[in-house]
Amino acid sequence: MDTHENMPDHKGSRQNLIEAVIGLALLVLAFFAIASSDVSATGTRTYWTLLILVFAITAFASDRVHTEHNFTHLPSAVTIALHWLGVFCAIQIVHYFVTTGRMANADIGLTNGLVLALGTYLFGVYSNWRMATIGIALAIATAGVAIIEEFIWFLFIVAVVAIVVLFLGARLVKK
Repeated sequence: MDTHENMPDHKGSRQNLIEAVIGLALLVLAFFAIASSDVSATGTRTYWTLLILVFAITAFASDRVHTEHNFTHLPSAVTIALHWLGVFCAIQIVHYFVTTGRMANADIGLTNGLVLALGTYLFGVYSNWRMATIGIALAIATAGVAIIEEFIWFLFIVAVVAIVVLFLGARLVKK
């Protein structure tokens, strides 16, 4: 009788927990960007830029962990870089619209949140379902904030549900 079959996979559980915490961190950072954009839309431009960089680095790392690509696999690295460059350009265009008066200052957080959600979801579709889950949670949170205009409780609920989905999804995929 092989005792290894009945033993829990602690490495897999730890990796699932780490990925759930990273997902939560990404959601919290994005929620903060959306909320702070309501206070100072033009003052958050640098934060949005850094946030996209964090999402891009996380996407690159996620791709390397969950695919057969090694660290130096250039075609996938270029694809990832071009994808997040597109998200970056879209968010910069939104900022341009606000600074030129073509778009209301109050709408920048929701618009950028939706652009980031779409970018994250699409990356997840072609690379890693975990990122798609984060993108869906971010889209739901952005839409929910726009509809009910109550940030804290709604974002907390969406974050908790997304983390549960990430954790349980990882267990189901493993089986």
